Amino acid sequence: MAEEQKGFSTFQLAKACGISRATILRLEQDGFIFPSYIDNSSGKRFYSFCDAARVIQILTLRSFGLQKPIIHNFFDDQENYQVCLDVLQEQVEKLTRIIRVVKNWQNASDEAQISHKKIAAINCYRKELKTNEPLLDFLIKTFEEVIALGYEINISRTPFLQIYNFPHKKVYACIPVLQKNMNNIVQIPSCRALSIQLRSNIQNTPRLLKTITTKIRKHGYISPSQLRIHLPYDEFTRKNYSNPQKVLKIIVVD
Repeated sequence: MAEEQKGFSTFQLAKACGISRATILRLEQDGFIFPSYIDNSSGKRFYSFCDAARVIQILTLRSFGLQKPIIHNFFDDQENYQVCLDVLQEQVEKLTRIIRVVKNWQNASDEAQISHKKIAAINCYRKELKTNEPLLDFLIKTFEEVIALGYEINISRTPFLQIYNFPHKKVYACIPVLQKNMNNIVQIPSCRALSIQLRSNIQNTPRLLKTITTKIRKHGYISPSQLRIHLPYDEFTRKNYSNPQKVLKIIVVD
């Protein structure tokens, strides 16, 4: 039988789908595709148009974050689409949250954006600042400590400095983590707060606190009990570390 009548070779299918031959064979091992014909003399494998379409579907589902067991549910005889929909909906919610955060970074300016919000409870690895170390350096060092200790960072939340007894500073670096009931991990309870977003210099703390004080007094916060200065992960990159103007989100707890 002529090869063109047998279907597509492994090489042809891989090239058409933009993946390696090894990936095609792995998809076959995982039970996603099956050769429509195997040449007994040469061992060459050939695939049909349906196999090509399925490979493209699998690559698309993978790009949306679906793992192998979920994708199998999509293709099995039961046609269990709901589990795929649940995972995809979760991805949509994550993407929506990321878009909102990036827009906040983009729109941050010297003019403060102020809103009232309810802040959810969060588990944090918390460490007190007991030296004159720069705030950002202290936060990054605590971040590195969390990684070295093997804790899992809660990437849906942002690291922050918590300042107690405002305006008398007692500063803690707080790194959101998924673990509970472990050394140095505390749960910061949910609260209603005033959220202030602006672009400012975190190292110039006295000036920053003076700016915040002016803003919060206009909104009736006379004696706030604590502040949380949030810094997005993007500010920790080499590109942004040396830039003094950080995107800050200040949570004022009364």
